[in-house]
Amino acid sequence: MARKKHQTYEGLGTKARDKPPVKKGLTKKKKEQKDFQKVKLKAGKLRPKGVNETKLEFQSKAILIREQLREDGAPERIQDILLRLRKGSASQKLAVLDALKTRLQNDEINSWLPSLQSLMDSCTSYLSLESVSHYRSALQCLKTIFSRVEPVESLDPLMSLISQRLISLMTHLNDDIRERSVPVLELLLHQTYSSNLLTNHALSILESLLQQLMKTSRSERQFISTIDSTTAGSNSGHARLLDCIAQLVNIIFDKYNSEQPNTKDTDEDDGQDRTLFDELHRAKLKPFRLVDQLFQIRSDSQILSRVLDLLLKVLLQFWSEMRIHLGDRHHHRDALSCLWCCTRIFHRLMNSILSSQHYTELHSIIAQHSSSIHKHLLQNFPFDEHQGSDILSSKQVQQKNLTVRRLNIHIIDLLSTQFPRIQEQITKNLNQSSFQLKSDQMQPLLNYMFDLLNNNENLNVHETKDTLDYIEKCIRSFRDDAIIQQCIDGISKYIQRSINDLHTNAIAFRIICDSISLKIAKLDPQLITSLPADDMVWFVFQVLRSSESEFNKNERKDILERMTQIFSFELDPFSIVLNNIWIDYFAILKVSTGIEQRLLITWLYGINAKQPLNNSCLLSLQQYIQWYWLESESIHLLLGILLRQFDRHGENLCSMNEFSLFLLRLLFPSFKIDGYVTEKITDVDANRTFKYGEIIINHLQQLKVHRDDVIEALWIRIENAFMNNRIKQLKWFEWTTIYSLISIDNEIFPNSIVQSRLGVHLIQTVQQLPRTSDQQFTQFIVSRVRTSPALKRLLKECLALTGNDQELYAMCISLLD
Repeated sequence: MARKKHQTYEGLGTKARDKPPVKKGLTKKKKEQKDFQKVKLKAGKLRPKGVNETKLEFQSKAILIREQLREDGAPERIQDILLRLRKGSASQKLAVLDALKTRLQNDEINSWLPSLQSLMDSCTSYLSLESVSHYRSALQCLKTIFSRVEPVESLDPLMSLISQRLISLMTHLNDDIRERSVPVLELLLHQTYSSNLLTNHALSILESLLQQLMKTSRSERQFISTIDSTTAGSNSGHARLLDCIAQLVNIIFDKYNSEQPNTKDTDEDDGQDRTLFDELHRAKLKPFRLVDQLFQIRSDSQILSRVLDLLLKVLLQFWSEMRIHLGDRHHHRDALSCLWCCTRIFHRLMNSILSSQHYTELHSIIAQHSSSIHKHLLQNFPFDEHQGSDILSSKQVQQKNLTVRRLNIHIIDLLSTQFPRIQEQITKNLNQSSFQLKSDQMQPLLNYMFDLLNNNENLNVHETKDTLDYIEKCIRSFRDDAIIQQCIDGISKYIQRSINDLHTNAIAFRIICDSISLKIAKLDPQLITSLPADDMVWFVFQVLRSSESEFNKNERKDILERMTQIFSFELDPFSIVLNNIWIDYFAILKVSTGIEQRLLITWLYGINAKQPLNNSCLLSLQQYIQWYWLESESIHLLLGILLRQFDRHGENLCSMNEFSLFLLRLLFPSFKIDGYVTEKITDVDANRTFKYGEIIINHLQQLKVHRDDVIEALWIRIENAFMNNRIKQLKWFEWTTIYSLISIDNEIFPNSIVQSRLGVHLIQTVQQLPRTSDQQFTQFIVSRVRTSPALKRLLKECLALTGNDQELYAMCISLLD
């Protein structure tokens, strides 16, 4: 039975009319979404082509790499590379920086030097990016630029930009980026021309750096570890930072010390008539530059005072912290380096302020911090040499102990020599007095220094020089008898055991010579006996035998002058040494010339007659004069010293017999005297022979005590020589010497018997004049007779000796006219 449309069956659901109506749009949409549905075409419509087919024809774009373009065509310009740095992702910019670094290293400098300003602008801008890779690449580019750019003038206009970027790094809010300023600053300071580039910018850079250091507290400022480790070396961040500060201080004070004070009082008349309009008119088209210079001078002076105040505060803060870290074995090396840098900066400040007379503001700032500086330097002094080095090797311990010694030495130098000088200047300019060390407070410090010199074998050359330099400055600053006596005793022990080089021993030699000169009037006999005379004289001989490259003429002269002054005091140890070193003494004297030879001869003043001269010494002196190994000025000095010393000491110096024999050998070198034949002199210049004979007569006139005795002994020897040599005729140069003896002074006349014998030889000499081959010698003797009244008187008395020889008589009369 068929079911009707309106009927329903149980269990088969509701009626059809009860069902919700179905929307035609949804049904149609579902049908369209079926897969693989056949497209029904309407009448008149064509089936689209290739709907269910794979197309075998397609088009693609070519991919071109920039490196391929550079290989195929011309190389990319530096300016184009810089343009690519302005756009792109971070990785692309990093690749461009690496490519730029390679080009800067490999290309000719002339290819990218015109773009130097753009290069600096781009590279310095990438230093402050957070990316470490970009920073390192940019820093490497800067290193390449600074290493290859030789003309400093091309970098000078860009230093303002570089300084601004550097200051922005120092003041950055990010700690990691702020630490990058240390490597960048080191890069600028380590260039050979950094002092010229940073002359006008060092002050602002140092001020920004010090301001940042003052803002950070002690808990925040730990040992700095910068990102870039290529320039770190073995020093910590603090040591590197202080080293940069020291170099900036050197640049700043080199500039201000080289400037001359403003001479505003000069040309006052012209200045009164000159107005500001005239000054601006002279500047022509640049009046604002002149005004800017006027204000810049005033501004720099104010900034320098402010920077000096900040610098002293920072140094004292560093000192107090590093002094604590010095006992920490993990930070011992870094703390030691920091303290060493602080002493360097203090030294530079003291020396610079002393040399700048037109910046009195600096003196007042030093006066304000003077007591605080003394307090910090004296705290925990001296530092223990073994402190903080227990974990190091034995070699490192030895080196570290030496460095601590040098630190202690520099601290003492600051306290005892630098600060007294600056405080004297402060008192002179500002009438302010501050704390300073007294002479009695220097005793323990000197004990420490001499203990290092004489009781420590590990002291190296540099520390020994520092110690000796300090002691030398100490003597000049504190002219105290106790300190000088302590220095003489300590340096004497050092010289006797020293094995250092000559330059190091030269400092000790200067110290002991200056100490003896300062305390010569108060030297006790025991201290005089302990003086190292042998070592001092031997040191001088070593210096004279060394090459001029090791000791120049001025250094030799200074050492000889100091030794000569010591000999002039006639101290017993030096007089004894002089009598024991004649062989070495004459060997040095023979090869010396000029001022050195005269200073060596002056050593003869050191003979104090407690040990007389022997005959061999006088014989050597006579030979040195006759063989012309001594210069004329040296001969004059030598004869004057010998005659003066004999006049003072008499026969305690040498016997009258030996001394008169010495003079006779000089006056008559061809005589055979007492079995001794003097050296035969050939081709002798009469002028030279007469010259040292005349010198003897001049010094004989100046004798006060033994004058008559010496003259009588000399003429007795002359008379005996004539009696023993009647047959032998005197040579012309011997006669000229006799002429000088009887014609210089009427008081030096021999007796009548000797005069008659001299008259005979005088007539014989006149008779031989026409037969002399050398006309120069003949003219010399003739002129000598004509100019001597005493010789004329003697010749007139001996005219009867001419006999019947009319020619000889006429020659004698012609000489008397």
